[in-house]
Amino acid sequence: MLATAGEVPTGPGWALELKWDGMRALAYVESPELESVTLVSRNQRAVTGSYPELAAALADTVGTRQVALDGEVVALSVPATGSLAKPSFDRLQLRMGVVRPSAALRAEVPVTLVAFDVLALDGESVSDQPWEERRRLLDGLGLDAHPRLTTSPWLEGIEPAAALALAEKHGMEGVVAKRRDAPYRSGRSHTWIKTPIWRSVEAVIGGWAPGRGRNHGSLGAVLLGLPDADGRLRYIGHVGTGFTHATRDRLRDQLVTEAVTNSPFAGPVPEERAARWCAPRLVGEARFRSWTDDGHLRHPSWRGLRPDRDPDELAAADGGGR
Repeated sequence: MLATAGEVPTGPGWALELKWDGMRALAYVESPELESVTLVSRNQRAVTGSYPELAAALADTVGTRQVALDGEVVALSVPATGSLAKPSFDRLQLRMGVVRPSAALRAEVPVTLVAFDVLALDGESVSDQPWEERRRLLDGLGLDAHPRLTTSPWLEGIEPAAALALAEKHGMEGVVAKRRDAPYRSGRSHTWIKTPIWRSVEAVIGGWAPGRGRNHGSLGAVLLGLPDADGRLRYIGHVGTGFTHATRDRLRDQLVTEAVTNSPFAGPVPEERAARWCAPRLVGEARFRSWTDDGHLRHPSWRGLRPDRDPDELAAADGGGR
């Protein structure tokens, strides 16, 4: 079952949950035997071998019952001292596609199955039952008794704005609202509404990349950075969407007049071979979904130049979300 994007709905008919940044998976448990547990990805590929600790945890915890669960495989970040661990898709990618992860890799990147729905129980389908009843059944499975399993929190009694603020605080992707009276149905549904969190950042343009295809001869992307405390420009990513054709041409012309020979960034830039460098004088604003673990923008899009801001003002920025 897939959610439809939209604003967080209000009213007593909706329940709110957090949206996790991980890999969607269905889990089938037939008996306490490890071989009876199957994990399947969203594209119907068996991924049990990639996450043996989850299969073992399910066998130990609910293996006395026949269960089909829907959830998310999640890896947490390694937080700085005093910070909260957050779901990290970057760390999860170290496990995705690894058919037989070593004990060392499993120890380095532990994963958790966050369950948010139950589709069958004790040999009977429960997908026709309303979400509220399925949630009661899910809570009764006792998944939280195992450190590698948990149930996605139900944000009962929390208003949409507060739910989104909570999601942002904990580094979640956003909020999913679910109709309490709705059954579980495969495919896209308007009874599940997802509201992702979009963040914004003001950053210095330190270069640009020429466009390709329909943008050939114009600007393809801008390369952004944030000044460190000592004034060095740290690369945070490139933005290639959100421009109109006129904006691409106009911004390219501006950046050409600011051309310099050497990179203004303190460290390496992935797009360096195709980059055209410019003096770090212009500030632009981009919106994005989240920060990667190495301080780069994930899914950014362009909002526009900020002629009212000076690069020196950005030195007190949060350092790329780290």
